[in-house]
Amino acid sequence: MVERPARPSYNKSSDRRPSSRKPSDRKPSDRKPSDRRGSDRSGPRPARGGVGRKKNDLRDENRRVRKFAEPDIPIEVTGKELEKRDAFALGTLAAENGEAVAKHLVCINLFLESDPERAFWHGQAAVFRAGRVAIVRERAGIAALNFQKYEIAQKELRAAIRISGSQSALPYLAQAELALGNPRKTLEIAGSIDPKLLTQGERVELRIAAAGARSALGQSDAAVVTLTCPELTLSDASFAAKLQGAYIQALIAVGRLKEAEEFRDKYQKIEPSEESKG
Repeated sequence: MVERPARPSYNKSSDRRPSSRKPSDRKPSDRKPSDRRGSDRSGPRPARGGVGRKKNDLRDENRRVRKFAEPDIPIEVTGKELEKRDAFALGTLAAENGEAVAKHLVCINLFLESDPERAFWHGQAAVFRAGRVAIVRERAGIAALNFQKYEIAQKELRAAIRISGSQSALPYLAQAELALGNPRKTLEIAGSIDPKLLTQGERVELRIAAAGARSALGQSDAAVVTLTCPELTLSDASFAAKLQGAYIQALIAVGRLKEAEEFRDKYQKIEPSEESKG
């Protein structure tokens, strides 16, 4: 049998002398994308927010919000009813989007007590539009808490605290934790807050949450003590009915029925209805 000649090599390097250099231990995966030629990711990324944002970013923001079915806003609501501090916090948003978010925040306040479900959906619409703004997450959390959507309230309020570091959302987070069955967490939050940094209304909300936690842990007498405060006798404050109602229930829980009845008669008199006046 005639021996076939060896096939010619098409690797030109085979004709070269063997190299004395050792093969590299570097694996292909060791090479970072930023090391590649022509990569433009090595430089700093532009800051987010309203200042310095590109027009395309603003268009994308406006296009995105159209995908959410938002609750109707009453025609008389302009958004200018919002407090200056809250309006300033929306300054990072595109003008059209900021105006819409302001209207939703106004509607939360407008419907919080009269129509909790409607207030809740205004809160969710505001979050969809401006989820990175702390005041938006806080107000949405309060609306969710009032509508008994406690897990959503917990999520929104935690986000507000994470974004801003403010303590104003903590009293409401304490209430959400209590509603979710975490009374010890509620007391932990209450003990971590400096009351001087809270408004009068926020301090009352914190007292109500802490008293509820004491009751849940079987410390009914401590709940009464927690609710005993100077604000208890105020009748014209927005939080008066809620605080006084909690105090009455706390008295009943420890068997102080006569005191509860006397307190109710003194501070929670039923106003005559329009029909009875006529």
